[in-house]
Amino acid sequence: MRKPKLRELREALLALVRGPYTTKYPFEPHVPPEGFRGKPQYDSEGCIGCKACAEVCPALAIKVADETGGAKPIRRLTVHYDKCIFCGQCELNCTTQEGIKLTREFELAGFDRSKFREPVELDLVICQVCGCVVGARKHLLWVARRLGPKAYANPTLIVTAEGSISLAEGATPVKQESLSRNDMMRVVCPDCRRTIVLREIWGE
Repeated sequence: MRKPKLRELREALLALVRGPYTTKYPFEPHVPPEGFRGKPQYDSEGCIGCKACAEVCPALAIKVADETGGAKPIRRLTVHYDKCIFCGQCELNCTTQEGIKLTREFELAGFDRSKFREPVELDLVICQVCGCVVGARKHLLWVARRLGPKAYANPTLIVTAEGSISLAEGATPVKQESLSRNDMMRVVCPDCRRTIVLREIWGE
């Protein structure tokens, strides 16, 4: 029984000499340590709009909305801090490892939940046949760069990488019956490309 008491006495004396271990927050700013999981923040340069962060978010705090009705189709990813549990899965599973990062910011309290949002917007690539969403333009460019010369096996990636892509203006789909071999070199979704290939092979 004596040894624990002596150890406690030693800690008490050291505390008198060294001072308190705790900080004086909120009277003085607190600096979190490295690796602290705070507010997640998008990087507009690193994010490619692949939706991986939204897919792995256990709290469903990241919402994805594709807006194709306007003159310029966009994909909007929004982090809802009021739902975030700061688990770090979005940062861990980010495709580029640079799209979203957990910062060391922790003072997020407030009264208006609508202010706890952080969106990032990216251009969408739309199928020029049916008008469906193919993906974010930055995502296709990232895939083309990663594939290198192999990207030329996919006409959609070729057109995107060469910079001659044009976003569809509104909903102007083409009838499926008009699909032909010439449509192979257009920006089309996987379903339309499958139809084009089958008709080219089987002649139906």
